[in-house]
Amino acid sequence: MKTIYRLFIGAAAVAMSSIALTSCDDVAEDDRYILGEAIVAERAILLEDFTGQNCVNCPAAHEVIEQLEEQFGADKVIAVSIHCGSFGIDVQRTNFNNGRVGLMTAEGNAIMESYGITQFPMGVINMAGDAVNYTLWSTKVRDALKVATDVNIELEAKYIPDPNDGNDGYFGTIEAKAHVMSNTTRNVDFQFWILEDNIVAQQRNGTVTIQDYVHNNVFRAQIFDGLKGQPYSLTAGFEQEITGSIATRWTNKEHWELENLSIVAFASDASGVLQVVKVPLFKDADADDEGEENNSEE
Repeated sequence: MKTIYRLFIGAAAVAMSSIALTSCDDVAEDDRYILGEAIVAERAILLEDFTGQNCVNCPAAHEVIEQLEEQFGADKVIAVSIHCGSFGIDVQRTNFNNGRVGLMTAEGNAIMESYGITQFPMGVINMAGDAVNYTLWSTKVRDALKVATDVNIELEAKYIPDPNDGNDGYFGTIEAKAHVMSNTTRNVDFQFWILEDNIVAQQRNGTVTIQDYVHNNVFRAQIFDGLKGQPYSLTAGFEQEITGSIATRWTNKEHWELENLSIVAFASDASGVLQVVKVPLFKDADADDEGEENNSEE
């Protein structure tokens, strides 16, 4: 396994809002509020893609996700592929020695059951309304992007390595921190999810089975218990800091490749998801180098 040396300097990835927010070190972290100006938050939407490795039509749904990301931007359409149900292959059936990798988790099944989903592929947009067939996602996403929101989330994440990290795996902790602001005083639920891209594993597609299918946006875990996470009270015009952490999973059943991980954070209420944001655990070092070269040429 390739060792990622930049992990050990506590690298962070940050999704920045359009407004600069100050900080206050005199307030306890759990109760930190920062007064700010009214915000105009750009809407992003959460698309929960209920899928499975034995679902013959699910690759077609994955193509729709790619089209939506290309059309609206991957920062606006945040898709999470939740492997679950009768078409899923459980992570407990993973055998890395013979190339079998399962992507279905108990947490993913619990999310599926909360919506009562029995057909695949199906999607839920912003945790609102009924699950819909993937052929309707484009219209539903377009409509959801038009719904205004006054909630803004700034998210950052970092990896705290364990002394045992090395060629045998990653055994550290992922820490996520969100700064949340709203123009409205309201009660919300807040959750962090862990996603992984570039997982090579089998996938049914029509009448064939692709052994080296590349799975993206795969739901790996949630930091807080429950579908929507923990309750918080937002005060209009004040920033609240929300933090959470989770140990990485590197076992004989799951290998979280850290360079492929992202964190999704979302705030919701009874109406559905108010805002969602996604950041990679590590920024692309190559992209940073390219940006520095471009800047030096200017």
